[in-house]
Amino acid sequence: MLSALIIATVLDLGLGLLLASVSGFVLQGINNTGPVMPNAIVFILMIALCFGAPIAAWPLRGRIGSASVLAVAFSPPIVFGAALLAEPLFV
Repeated sequence: MLSALIIATVLDLGLGLLLASVSGFVLQGINNTGPVMPNAIVFILMIALCFGAPIAAWPLRGRIGSASVLAVAFSPPIVFGAALLAEPLFV
């Protein structure tokens, strides 16, 4: 479980850095001509989830079961993948 948690942490932090680095391109200045505010809120919450999931998973490692810890740790890639798969439904 420890190796899977390390992999999830690296994956979460990498995804969070990727989202934070492209946020200017995606949000396009929300005060000017960017997307409506709920889209920006969802984007910022996804960045917070990417950085918050490893922070929550490591202390919970000894308190709850390993499946629950891995579910918390792998939640950002799962949510991101579900959003990518569901995106054609909303276009």
